[in-house]
Amino acid sequence: MAGEERGPARLALLSLPGAPRERLHLLPCAVRHDGAAAVRRYFAPAIRRPGEPDEASVSFRGRSLKGKEVLVPEGYMGLVLEEDDAALQERQVRVKSTFESLTVWNLEQAPNSSDEILMSLQWPKIAEGVRILSIKGQGSSGWEGPLGSIPSGPFCKFWYYSCKSRKGAGYG
Repeated sequence: MAGEERGPARLALLSLPGAPRERLHLLPCAVRHDGAAAVRRYFAPAIRRPGEPDEASVSFRGRSLKGKEVLVPEGYMGLVLEEDDAALQERQVRVKSTFESLTVWNLEQAPNSSDEILMSLQWPKIAEGVRILSIKGQGSSGWEGPLGSIPSGPFCKFWYYSCKSRKGAGYG
């Protein structure tokens, strides 16, 4: 129904063990098709650049696409989820397939470190080094934390610091 808010979705964990492993391709366009696609025919024989084995080049509907294979971060698993047709408040998703890597495609130039999808895959590495400390209370100079005070303000509820970069300075 229009305007109805979607509730949280539950993951059907029993769908994970039998899920097939697939190759995933992220295209820079919308494809209005829900069925099977001839991915192996059009994307597997991509032209690989000598010296850059993780980069590829293909033509899709007459447009040149440059791709880069990206691994899912260590300790994580990529999931392709499929949602059932239940009511919005009783949503459930099932694991349709899994993946260990994906090929990210861009128009004209290969994906690089400034692409949003590649930046998002860096988050697990960043999250390992970030510690979130709850600030106990507000003193006269602001919020008091274990390493000193922080000026008061609407964004001073948590204090973020990197324990990896500060270990040598006597922290953590």
